Amino acid sequence: MKLFKRLLIAPATLVLLAPLSVTANETNFKAVSSYSSSRAVQSIQEFNPLKEVATSKSNLDISETRFNNYEAGSFSETTTMTGSAAFQVGAVDQGDRTEAVTATYSYNINLNSSFTGNDNLYVGIEAGNGGTEFTGPNFRLDSTNNGDDSLKITSLYYQFPINKWEIATGTLLDNDDLMPTITSTYSDGFFLGGYSTLSSNFYVFQGTGSGLAVARSFDNGFNFSGSVIGTGASTSSGFLTKEGIDVLTLSAGYDSDNLGGGVIYSKSDSLCNLAEQALTTFCNDFEVAALADEGYKTTSIGAYWKPDNDKTTLSITTNIVDLDAKEIDIDTIADFQFGIDHEIGNGILSASWKTIPFYKIPDLNKAVIKGDDTGSYIEVYYTYNVNDSLQIKPGIAFAMPADDANSNTTDDVYTYLYDWTAVGVEAAFKF
Repeated sequence: MKLFKRLLIAPATLVLLAPLSVTANETNFKAVSSYSSSRAVQSIQEFNPLKEVATSKSNLDISETRFNNYEAGSFSETTTMTGSAAFQVGAVDQGDRTEAVTATYSYNINLNSSFTGNDNLYVGIEAGNGGTEFTGPNFRLDSTNNGDDSLKITSLYYQFPINKWEIATGTLLDNDDLMPTITSTYSDGFFLGGYSTLSSNFYVFQGTGSGLAVARSFDNGFNFSGSVIGTGASTSSGFLTKEGIDVLTLSAGYDSDNLGGGVIYSKSDSLCNLAEQALTTFCNDFEVAALADEGYKTTSIGAYWKPDNDKTTLSITTNIVDLDAKEIDIDTIADFQFGIDHEIGNGILSASWKTIPFYKIPDLNKAVIKGDDTGSYIEVYYTYNVNDSLQIKPGIAFAMPADDANSNTTDDVYTYLYDWTAVGVEAAFKF
């Protein structure tokens, strides 16, 4: 396949998609100012001060009524809207679905409303045509939204303070929505961020549904958070029931001017929903029935450091995954990631190396699942800030499969690493 020859069309495509002049702004829907109707000036002989005051008050009351009727159909003055739109153009050499150059888009809207000045109702709305990571184009980035061009509400929760604690509750709450703990500052904005098991801290950032979260950041730099999410609370499974799948997450960390880190612990009632279709297929193939599924526990440990020049940030993280199933011996696995972001010119150069462990089945007749070193990934990309509203992000990512885990030809191998090379560019607009 002549991948790089075909990719020559990508910059030309972006010229059509990305004008280089966009003004940054945050839309704040202000209430329309009220007006008062004026009376015709009467002759000085007919002027009556008391009558004029009464008439003016009447006019103001009429104007206020009109204003209130108008405001009922508009945003509150305490509601703000921000958003972004992104275009992704690229191709993946040796992609399992296509090697063609593909073009997708994503669109995000964030609505924030305050009712007391200290609280916030957050609504996240997304659209895109990226499909899923198992059915859509192989070229996917962190900005790629799963979907089929339909707008959908992806986040909905209410946040408020109690003393020095922050509380969040809602029906579409992510387990990390209120989390102040940072285990990595790597930007993770290119190819690795577009796939579940490749993205940073994927395993501990699982769980969306109805729930409750609490968090607090202390003056000395330490922070803490905890949440309980019922992923089946909107169905007959319910919240905090035996039939439902609930996710408990705890975190603790420390941040200073140039270094920090933390620990994130997560526990779920079901291991088969951890990595969407990947582990669902794994459970089906190995016949992990619902009665045998005892969930999983994950722990993320990481730290970041900023040298004295403030232009470079280094991050190191590891995620430890422990699956539980009755009468099945499953190894604990752990990944490792090193990331760097360095300011160069009017942008940031980012690079990361990440190991990709998963599982293999040495003998299909035995209840043993072993950890498998499938290999690692490297990505390098540059985020160029055209202005405050527009970013252009070209990059490349490639896999380095392990010698004994790069094909699906033996019973020893359950998963293997695709020998992919991804090249592409993104144009992202902020408004």
